[in-house]
Amino acid sequence: MAGRYIEQFMWGYQSHFRMALNVEVNSVLDSLGIHGEPRTILVGFQVAGQHEFDICIEQGEGNLHPSDFAGVQQLAGQKYDDHPEHNVFHSHPQAQENHQLRLRRSAWTEALKEALASLPGQEKRVFFAANSVRVGDYLVHVVISVDQAVLARVPQIKTTTRDRFAIYPSLFHSAMGRVLKLAAQSLYLPEPGAGLNILGVSSSEVVRTATESFVRDIMYCSGYWFGSNTDLLMNNLAALPYEGRTGSGRLVFAPSYSPAIDFVVKLHSPVDIRKPLAVRKLLEASGPSADVLSDGEKVYGLGHIRADYDPATETIFVVTFTTRGAWELSHADVPLLAVKDGVPSLPTRILDEDYFCDLVDRLFPECDTVALLEAARAAGDHRHGAMLVISSSAAEEAQRLSPQAWSVEPTCLPPELVTQLTDMDGALLMDPSGQCHAIGVILDGTARGEGDPARGSRFNNAVRYLGSEPPSAVVVVYSADGGVDILPQLPPRVHKEDVDEAVASFLEFAAQRPPNFEITYHAWEIVQSFSFYLSQDQCDAVNRAREELEDLRMAETGMKVEGGSLKPHPAMNKTYWI
Repeated sequence: MAGRYIEQFMWGYQSHFRMALNVEVNSVLDSLGIHGEPRTILVGFQVAGQHEFDICIEQGEGNLHPSDFAGVQQLAGQKYDDHPEHNVFHSHPQAQENHQLRLRRSAWTEALKEALASLPGQEKRVFFAANSVRVGDYLVHVVISVDQAVLARVPQIKTTTRDRFAIYPSLFHSAMGRVLKLAAQSLYLPEPGAGLNILGVSSSEVVRTATESFVRDIMYCSGYWFGSNTDLLMNNLAALPYEGRTGSGRLVFAPSYSPAIDFVVKLHSPVDIRKPLAVRKLLEASGPSADVLSDGEKVYGLGHIRADYDPATETIFVVTFTTRGAWELSHADVPLLAVKDGVPSLPTRILDEDYFCDLVDRLFPECDTVALLEAARAAGDHRHGAMLVISSSAAEEAQRLSPQAWSVEPTCLPPELVTQLTDMDGALLMDPSGQCHAIGVILDGTARGEGDPARGSRFNNAVRYLGSEPPSAVVVVYSADGGVDILPQLPPRVHKEDVDEAVASFLEFAAQRPPNFEITYHAWEIVQSFSFYLSQDQCDAVNRAREELEDLRMAETGMKVEGGSLKPHPAMNKTYWI
């Protein structure tokens, strides 16, 4: 950073602050298992002094300009006037002042996010922003944006407020809230950004505290307002064995008066949920016909969620204890949070339906996508792992594998029977129309140095089978530990125009003199993400430009960023274009 001139100056370490925070945001997202291409920017509004810029932006790219935010003040005023709590009155003067200040700050932050989202080129980004903090002569907002498509795949509820309280709809949103809060707090320090650690805590600690907040909000939605330690209680229950064996069961959170709950057994004396041994024992009584019922404070009986429960109300949630030390929070059969040995994450056992449908359409042009997707979903309701194999030559494969499978008359199976049959050892073999040809299938194949020794037999058997070049096939593997794999893992289909644009953008930035290394490096990362699709000519052009850029960096700074040259992928063909 030596010698860098800050044109839109707010304070001396603003660029250090932004870049260090962006690294930490990436680390938090990695802990969640998300790759959302986060971008961190700082937007400051002048409130004192005399400066060239009334609005300053600290960014890694040069695509935002102070004029883009000229309308934020007016929009914030409109949002403040329109806020439903604008006319709420507190009898205590200080409470009234704090209330109005909170509304004004919130309105300004919302106006800033709306202004960013409305800018050309930002349509595919989602923006999160913290309330402003005074730094020098500016009120500074920390803003983080992520890829919209990535966020859309995060499991989440739709509720964002409940009884005037803000609700985090997902673990991801809670983590972003925690990051922004810590980053804003860091702005209060002298010379923010002078140190390397902006958040002040590890990424795992950010996710842990975000989990506490998210689960607390879920408890709000279910009608219990004091659920701050619910995640820790669930950890304790999951860790407790029962009579020497791994505990299991389902815990439904809902008010005892909920019309969506049917009782099977109602306790005269509800059990305090903070008595884990008693609750663990009750969980052993749960099963297909009844779950343990709790209002968040007490366990009040056994029962089940009525079939006419309206998921849109988002008032009933389920915790499923899967294996020792593991539990999962869900709503309407959609997993929202997974915890293993106290380590929270986004659920990994969610079937990537978009990829599944794309893959079967690519490999089986005449397939019944709806029937196959229904079967893949049903296989996911397994008790201890499952496997579904879809083959273009299912009849022939059923006969070939018959010594280690039961061949059946081709038939379409209802979802509940798919679930039942996948509970047995071995895979279900189907054709592209959704007809089953064999059950209990043990896949064959020759080990070719592929697979993963850390994974189980289902996954590695599937890898060996596909590696032996069978007829076109798709294998869905549900592991007992909760993971889901759809094989083969092919690069997604993309628009050729997007690849060409990424290459052209990098070459344009790399040709600028003097170059902006940060902007150009970001453009290079985008090109790398498309490396599978590049032609020989494109590889030659970007490799040459990057080499020239690094030679220039070495001459200017004495440093050089090493990286391998890009090469065209031998498997790339026109079927990967949309």
